[in-house]
Amino acid sequence: MPKYIDFHQKLPPLPPEMLNQVRADIKAGKVDKAGVKGLGFIATKDGMGCCMTEAPNADAVCRSHEAKGIKLGKGDVHEMATQI
Repeated sequence: MPKYIDFHQKLPPLPPEMLNQVRADIKAGKVDKAGVKGLGFIATKDGMGCCMTEAPNADAVCRSHEAKGIKLGKGDVHEMATQI
């Protein structure tokens, strides 16, 4: 399954409950309704963020984010060539 990284120039405020759920889903290897499995998430203090996911395609990554109330443009999602 392809792996993707997406970039958020400015994330909306994320409630602690949402972050805890994302963390738990990543640890459990949960696949959401869009077929996306979270691999990692990084947020900066000034509101930028990156998500690493495993997904059937970039559209699925966008749908997964939209289901969480986070807008993500298709141009913000990039298929990864290497992960170390």
